[in-house]
Amino acid sequence: MFPSGTGSSGTQKSTKPIKRSSSNALSPPSVNKNRYSPLSNLNEDDNDDNMSLVTQSDGDEARQSTEVSQKIPPIYVHNIKDFENFHNSLTKMITDELSITQTKYALKINLSSIDDYRHVTKSFDESEIEYHTYQLPSEKPLSIIIRNLPVSISEESVFKALTDLKFSVTSVTRLQNRSKCPIPIVAVLLSISSKEIYSLNRLLHCVVLVEPRKPTKGIPQCTNCQRFSHTKKFCHLPPRCVKCAGDHHFTQCVKEKDTPPKCVNCEKSHPASYRGCTYYKEISKSKNKLNSKQPVNNKNITYQSTQPIVNNEYHNEPLPNDYVNTKRKTYASAAKSNITTDNDFLKTLLPLINSFVSQLMQKIIESLPVIINSINSNLNVQP
Repeated sequence: MFPSGTGSSGTQKSTKPIKRSSSNALSPPSVNKNRYSPLSNLNEDDNDDNMSLVTQSDGDEARQSTEVSQKIPPIYVHNIKDFENFHNSLTKMITDELSITQTKYALKINLSSIDDYRHVTKSFDESEIEYHTYQLPSEKPLSIIIRNLPVSISEESVFKALTDLKFSVTSVTRLQNRSKCPIPIVAVLLSISSKEIYSLNRLLHCVVLVEPRKPTKGIPQCTNCQRFSHTKKFCHLPPRCVKCAGDHHFTQCVKEKDTPPKCVNCEKSHPASYRGCTYYKEISKSKNKLNSKQPVNNKNITYQSTQPIVNNEYHNEPLPNDYVNTKRKTYASAAKSNITTDNDFLKTLLPLINSFVSQLMQKIIESLPVIINSINSNLNVQP
């Protein structure tokens, strides 16, 4: 017999607590409003026609938004000695537009479709052209972190619990602090991006919080060619050793421990992975400058002159005084200008004060004997 009770309506209600399985970890599904509810008053034939039209237009918009959101990574091709033959073979492979930009060390190729990207990279692999590129956004795995998981829970248990919830888990890693001690945070990599993972609030009956993993602030370095801004997974360049700068992978290096290392980027005596490298510092500095640049706000610039200005000249004459190119003043700049104005006023007034004081002192000195005589006469008159 199940324990039961009688309510106000006389019906029996079960008081046994309901156990929640791990499948209830996700938040309850949201109830979406029917977008076709205004069509419910139409006739059945008209309703069917309108529904098909609306659905078709929505599908077209969805496809357009997907195409727009797809960003095709550039391809950097190195050591092209015969550009004409390379260009001719490249134009025969693609169907959409492309652009080629000469960078400092390579040719940057920007394609317009994913099919062209796959076709070109496959052809480069077959012809052994030296290049590097990046992963397609649609193929990038989803990297997240799950907080508040006790350190006593193993990575295998977390992997199995997420797999039971139908998530395509690639790896689970328990994070550590600076002292190499485990912390209640795990990093999870999903092969298929799923936004439902962010609705997860229970895992193994633990209250958890799911967040996207923040990318590292440093510049990635390829462990194959030791260049920066890409990784070895999408590098098709010849290997370069991180220890001796030789034309081989670091696993095949035979350098002795007593021999000093050599950086392949700056040719100094340190490994290529050393973050104190001058080459790495220059790249980091240029990246910080690029990130610190702010777009110009034309609203803060006013031009009072209505005459045309060509080549920084005003009809071949110096710029007029009414040409103003100023930004909004802050409190500090306004206070500084007021201090400057006060100092200028004091400088103008100071000569007048000095002249007045000098004249006053001169008159006091001239009348000093008379004052002394009067004092002496008053002293003599007293009995």
